[in-house]
Amino acid sequence: MNIIIPVAGEGTRLKPLTYTVPKCLLHVAGKPILGHILDRLKGLNISRLVIVLGSKGDEIIQFCKKYSYNFRFVNQSKRLGLGHAIYTGAQGLKGATMVLLGDTIIDYDFKNFCNRSINTLAVKEVAEPKRFGIVEVKSNSVVNLVEKPRKPKSNLAIAGLYFFQHIEKIYKAAAYIMRKGITVKGEYQLTDALKYLLKNGEEFKVVKIDKWFDCGTAAALIETNRHLLKKTHHFKKRKKTIILSPVYIHNSAKILNSIIGPNVSISEKVMIKNSVIKDSIINSGAIVENALLSDSIVGEKAVVKSGFKKLNLSDSSIIDFP
Repeated sequence: MNIIIPVAGEGTRLKPLTYTVPKCLLHVAGKPILGHILDRLKGLNISRLVIVLGSKGDEIIQFCKKYSYNFRFVNQSKRLGLGHAIYTGAQGLKGATMVLLGDTIIDYDFKNFCNRSINTLAVKEVAEPKRFGIVEVKSNSVVNLVEKPRKPKSNLAIAGLYFFQHIEKIYKAAAYIMRKGITVKGEYQLTDALKYLLKNGEEFKVVKIDKWFDCGTAAALIETNRHLLKKTHHFKKRKKTIILSPVYIHNSAKILNSIIGPNVSISEKVMIKNSVIKDSIINSGAIVENALLSDSIVGEKAVVKSGFKKLNLSDSSIIDFP
């Protein structure tokens, strides 16, 4: 089986954090988003794992060297939508292929998901279907797909996990919508490629999932951090510090006279003194002193001193509140 993971997105909604770090390498619950995804693939029989890169691709390639998968890296030179990304990644591939989005963490049995004899889309019921690609179904069979509908007829959102029996069919369908100029807000959508196949007799089933964690905004990243820490919490006791689980604290972090938690992730080589931090992500090399932080993300090597704030602070920034 092949796997395609598109990670070319610029992470616009996560700026300023993504000015210096690829979106898929932002940390949540102790490791990069892409690390959570790749760890969940262990045990699968993977013949080729394709990573579709955008800018800052070298950093992603370097990170992937930690894993022994048979990687192939391809570059999406222009960000023309998910349909174009899959078209780029699927070139030369044949047969069964799973597609996972690189900014979404899904807690599901992938082996079971791929053990099927039909094309399958993972879906989740959502409160605001206008924000998503939506499927309309009858007896678990897809009868229509619409990208971000104005008047949705369903609340089943496509969750960024797909299994295709023949990826070459998806490739040809994506090529078709590109030739015809079928776009949504200037981008070629995978939804439209699948809709084209559906109209031409291809069958798609759906599987409902519950544990679908979006990492596309700062608020979503913090919420995902809360959920994942329930499984990945880790810390060692420190003197003169109160730790309220769940948290992830890298062993190299130095913490003094502080209260940490709940729902806090702290990466390597962080220094925290005289602070209270909850519901936040502190990235590697950051310094936090005399601060009260809640619902915040502090970038790599950023410095925060004094004040009760909610922050989304990029790498190497310095904030010193009066």
